[in-house]
Amino acid sequence: MVRIALRDLQWRARRFVLGVLATALVFATTLLLVGVHSSFLDESTRAVDAFAADRWIVPKGVSGPFTNNSPMAAPLAGRVASAAGVRASQPLALFRQVVRDERGPHDVNVIAYDSGRVFEPPIASGREPERPGEVAVDRRLAASIGDRLQLGDEMLHVVGLTSGLTYFGGTPAMLMPLSEGRRIYFGGEPLSTTFITRGTPEGDVRGLDALTGKSVVEDLRRPLGAATTTIGVLVLILWLVAAGIIGLMVYLAGLDRTVDFAVFKATGARNGPLLAGLVLQALLLALCAAGLAAAAASLVAPSFPIQVNLSAGSYALLVAVAVGVGLAVSAVSVRQATRVDPALAFGRN
Repeated sequence: MVRIALRDLQWRARRFVLGVLATALVFATTLLLVGVHSSFLDESTRAVDAFAADRWIVPKGVSGPFTNNSPMAAPLAGRVASAAGVRASQPLALFRQVVRDERGPHDVNVIAYDSGRVFEPPIASGREPERPGEVAVDRRLAASIGDRLQLGDEMLHVVGLTSGLTYFGGTPAMLMPLSEGRRIYFGGEPLSTTFITRGTPEGDVRGLDALTGKSVVEDLRRPLGAATTTIGVLVLILWLVAAGIIGLMVYLAGLDRTVDFAVFKATGARNGPLLAGLVLQALLLALCAAGLAAAAASLVAPSFPIQVNLSAGSYALLVAVAVGVGLAVSAVSVRQATRVDPALAFGRN
């Protein structure tokens, strides 16, 4: 029966190819959405881990250092540094800005810091910014070392590049000295939006909260909650669309083979091999579509404006869903085949 099923696919090759192409298109779109969803979640963890901080110090009641820019005065730095359990501390100024180049405006996440302390930025090429007017930017900005960026009335010189330092849905980071960030954002006042520490403060630091990296990651993901939930719903809908396409193809194949089923039954063919052939057809369609979709998604993903995280787990999920969909929808034709009257083989209803 397996040989007969394959022979049947040969006779209906055009329909099979069209079914594979349509299903592959849906599978590829779904795989890319899964990659975008995974990227949104992973970039938050990656960004927070880049600071290598044991605790993030923010004003009491503030949800997190990235989603709130509540300034803290310089004297608090001494209070944090002298807290029991803290081996080192570092003030940061985190805020969002828009820079311009010949291509137009670009959103950036500014990280203003003093080098040589807790935070050691992952410089991929070039060097850290050391003087006023120098910045390092993430490669996602598509800038090069030596480029100039305009921030308001300021001209900034790119001296270094980072890789993978993005957050808020792929927005690239821009590093600058803390004094420069304070001048731009706070008018030169000695303010910070957060302190990061090496070591965990023991007890409460008066007027301040010490957040764990996990809490900061969850807060950083919060603004993207609606987007990630929407992507999840779209993924579910696309899985159902793919199941519908495969189900329709298998159902039509079953209708075309109604007389064949009747002949097989009339000649004493057992149900088991007959049904195995139908399941094989559904699985072949689903797996061929999954393979084509994986190849297409891998080719298209690099051209996306944001990072698409296509991991081994994403491909494994695609194969698992393809097999599950193939098995589920094959039940449609199985039901058709088991209900066929052998009398149809003799031209009677």
